[in-house]
Amino acid sequence: MHEVNRDHTVSRRRILQSLGMVVALPLLNDASPSLAAETDVVPKPGTFPALGTGVSLAGELVSVDHVNRRGAIRLVGDNDDSRYHSAPSHRFAMLPYGTVRYHGAPAELRDVPIGTLLHGTFLLPAEGITAYPPIEKNQSKYVPAQNQALTLEDDFSFYERQGQSWKITAVDISKGTLNVSSLGQPSSAGLTGDCVFEIDRSTRVWNGRAFGELKDLAPDQSMQLNLTWAPEWKNGMFHVADVWIDPESRDVAREVQRQVHIRHMRTRWLPGWVDHVEHQPGGGGIVSVTLFSGMDQTLYDAARAEAKPGGGASMAAAEWTLRTWWQEHDSRNGPVLDFKDSPNPPPGSSGLQLRVQFSRLLEGYRAGRIIRFRPNSFPNVKLPPEARINSLDER
Repeated sequence: MHEVNRDHTVSRRRILQSLGMVVALPLLNDASPSLAAETDVVPKPGTFPALGTGVSLAGELVSVDHVNRRGAIRLVGDNDDSRYHSAPSHRFAMLPYGTVRYHGAPAELRDVPIGTLLHGTFLLPAEGITAYPPIEKNQSKYVPAQNQALTLEDDFSFYERQGQSWKITAVDISKGTLNVSSLGQPSSAGLTGDCVFEIDRSTRVWNGRAFGELKDLAPDQSMQLNLTWAPEWKNGMFHVADVWIDPESRDVAREVQRQVHIRHMRTRWLPGWVDHVEHQPGGGGIVSVTLFSGMDQTLYDAARAEAKPGGGASMAAAEWTLRTWWQEHDSRNGPVLDFKDSPNPPPGSSGLQLRVQFSRLLEGYRAGRIIRFRPNSFPNVKLPPEARINSLDER
């Protein structure tokens, strides 16, 4: 079985640490007070976390409840037989402002295939929110307490965002190995240097606007890839699920996912939360909201465009999972009075705040509460039952 970096300068331990499997462990032993404070952040409704908070973890996506934005990852192996044999998967819930990226574009959990290796930043359970999901009894030694996902990205998105790609140094189809070396800016938390991955005929090769073949892989090609489970996972071994060997193939994958995301958000509406309510006589008022980050820029532009005479927006109350009740019915519509863009917003915030006038306020229009924002240019549709909250027990 082929091992990552057996004959190269980057040790397996460094790889495992950079992938996040060991990142959180030193915090349990010899962490400085400031470092512990950054990783032990408890999110508060209505307040975005500071830059640099949370722990970095990586693992294979093994289950998904996309409606409630929950799932589980099998953490990257660290040469511990007992962990691989006995440890449960790391169950997580997305923070309401948590973002997912897939193929270099915004995404939802529903877009990411089971088996995809994901990189994420995780925080502790939020203040005042029922701790989900609880760590199983006697499993805390295997699973970190940080289970609220602030970010999740596949390899393609993770490395591309940080300016790192891969160069093929050798291919051996008969042995099922792909040798690569990192190019560009080394990722701050991820694989760097020289690596050896497994490949076989299940590996999807993306070439231009079509699928290629393993024989299309050649030394000196610059590429992005997505990794998945391999039999020696516990020892830090990975299998290549997808490889994009040219800029056109990456552009195609990115644009397809971007359009999937745009369609989804236009029918589900843009998530955010209430910053402030200016109450007015007769039950009306002006509601100030900040939209969450991680969406395509054209969606934010559509929201800004409604701040004009004749423009407007609807707003539905939502829950921590971003689910709404009956959004096209249980919402209010009113003119968008103005908007403000704040520079350098904190993680989770788009920096875009809008003020909307309503003749009647809903119970859910309270500071710190989650909302869904629909510019009038978006369709007003009824979602299927499983996407809606139908009872208090589903909150």
